[in-house]
Amino acid sequence: MGLRFSAGDLAQFLDLSSGLRSDILLKLDAEGFILSSSRALETFGSQGSDGHSRLLIAPRLSDLVVEGHTRAVGSELALAAAGNADRGWIEVRLTCGGESWRWFSLRLVPARNKAGAASVLAVLRDIHERRTLEDKLFAARMTDPLTGLTNRVAFDSMLDHVSGSGPGGCLALFGVDHLRAINHRLGHNVGDQVLCGFAEVLRTVMRTGDTISRIGDATFAVLLLDTDDREASALTRQAQDVFAGDLPAGKSRLTLSATVGIAEIGTGPEDTLRRAEMAMFLGKAGSSTRPVLERDSRPRRAVASRAASTGFPQLRRAG
Repeated sequence: MGLRFSAGDLAQFLDLSSGLRSDILLKLDAEGFILSSSRALETFGSQGSDGHSRLLIAPRLSDLVVEGHTRAVGSELALAAAGNADRGWIEVRLTCGGESWRWFSLRLVPARNKAGAASVLAVLRDIHERRTLEDKLFAARMTDPLTGLTNRVAFDSMLDHVSGSGPGGCLALFGVDHLRAINHRLGHNVGDQVLCGFAEVLRTVMRTGDTISRIGDATFAVLLLDTDDREASALTRQAQDVFAGDLPAGKSRLTLSATVGIAEIGTGPEDTLRRAEMAMFLGKAGSSTRPVLERDSRPRRAVASRAASTGFPQLRRAG
């Protein structure tokens, strides 16, 4: 399989690809079988080192597409084969031999062969480096760099998504106590270790599927979906007990503890967050280690608790 394009095909390709040497040019029949291709098709592992095809029959374009993108490619192919020339670029993942894959931008336009049968011209443009960079930037935008948890931007989006139409559940807000004193007396490096240690406690105690975020300097949020306040209270109390303890500070010691406020996830994210913040405030203002229940007038429930005990695990930086 090599370059077997008509002069008309090549003219169309020139318009589509802007003459970029890295573009991969394909000619397909109406069912998506590859009739002709540029030599760059060996990128997909269908040619040997001698340049000859490893395949006894021509592959379909869909054979190269990673699962999850086949429907979009199939729709574009059907429209192009039907003569719809006003097609834009779509971004898809294609296999590159073995289990590897790369991002490509794909454009399909109708063409006609000498017999008048429908065929399609395709241009593939490698955009893997750009997409990889975009994915890294997106992850960085959604990730707290200190703890590796999702950040406030991601949390706000997730809370908005589950409010009202979601499965219900609870929002738990944790506030690490005495962080300012720890930073002042022991330095910010120790304060960072405390925050990373608490993040690790939450990763260990919370269930698979619970979403943990750091949304403020000393504030952590956990979305506990499909969970009532009793179960949420038990989970958060366990996290408090594991975290709490004493931290040596010269001749004295600083208490490690965390205050938590719990609120049912309601129809509005702002109201849910406000009630959880109010519950955490009540926990900080009180002195009891037992959960405090505050009922909402709609009715909704909020729970606040504060706990301190021994057994704080060894701090390690979350990765």
